[in-house]
Amino acid sequence: MAFRSFIGMGWVPFIAVLLQISLINAASVSLPSYPLAVKNPYLSTWLPGNQISNLATAQPQFWAGQNLTWPILARINGKTYSLLGVPGSASGITAARSLSASYSATHTLFQLAAGPAAITLDFFSPVFPGRADYARQSVPLSYLTVSVTSRKNQSGKKRSRRAQPLRVEILTAIDQTWTAQNGAANLVYSTTSNSGFFTFQNPKEALFTENNDMASYGTVLFATQTKGFNASNACDTPANIFKRFTQSGALLSTQTCKGSDLAALSQDLGTVTGTSNVTFAVGFDRTNAINYLGKTQTGYYRSKWATIPRVIDFFFGDYSSAAAYSWSFDNTVRSRAEAVSDDFGEQYADIIEASVRQTFGAFELTVCRTHS
Repeated sequence: MAFRSFIGMGWVPFIAVLLQISLINAASVSLPSYPLAVKNPYLSTWLPGNQISNLATAQPQFWAGQNLTWPILARINGKTYSLLGVPGSASGITAARSLSASYSATHTLFQLAAGPAAITLDFFSPVFPGRADYARQSVPLSYLTVSVTSRKNQSGKKRSRRAQPLRVEILTAIDQTWTAQNGAANLVYSTTSNSGFFTFQNPKEALFTENNDMASYGTVLFATQTKGFNASNACDTPANIFKRFTQSGALLSTQTCKGSDLAALSQDLGTVTGTSNVTFAVGFDRTNAINYLGKTQTGYYRSKWATIPRVIDFFFGDYSSAAAYSWSFDNTVRSRAEAVSDDFGEQYADIIEASVRQTFGAFELTVCRTHS
């Protein structure tokens, strides 16, 4: 093994509890940049701290400063709200109001108000430091969970009072900015028995190459669950994607995709009376990860999940376990850092928590690739 350094809806009650815990324990000091999807040097997405006061139009970036397209929208009772990364000029879309930003060692949490809905964006990049979890740690994917609750249900009034029902649809999308292929990557939508996912991949890629620190080879992944979910997808221009979602809350599956299109995924959460959520995944897979002493290495995860469909299905299936582990891990990081000093332990813990994903996201675990 080579070690390289670069300096279903059944989850709803479980996730709701975890989000409540996270809001209690997460640090809320301001950061220069907030980690969103940070798993390896080529999947390293951040949000500049000076933009969190207006998340609706905030611009995510690659760690080296390149802008990345990652809009997130919610349609609440027929009205569409931008939650992150949507241009202010987008027609028929209202900006959600930013409420707070907080983080733990593995989660970044943004809270917003979108009309009658309270929405939490949970950007979760799992960290598994133990030797027994090398395969899980090496999986090049990160989670985005969008959680929606009626604001009346969070107002502090008597619990016996019924929450206002909400009709909710969620959309998120990415494009070619996630790969340094200069528009040459093919955009394809595929399915497994449990998931649907887009891939951006150039069949004529030049292996082991970079452009301004971004990989110019490999495959960008963008996925959501489909089994037991009311999901739809499309690849089209941003204007067409946003118009269709704003009008109907769903997307028309597109048979032909152009590399320059926006790859969009939507989920219909139906009528929400308490709290509901949906999870997406974004990733960057490189079958030929590195050239190590003249031999091609691949991600350690491929020793267990040899194909993209298998690793995506595993990743979604592992969510509840990964989330439970993360809160234990995050609390341990926080408590041990605070114990360093009675005087400055809390400040030290804030720094350590902000550094965990940055540290683990600088490494990749690989093994020798033994097959073509």
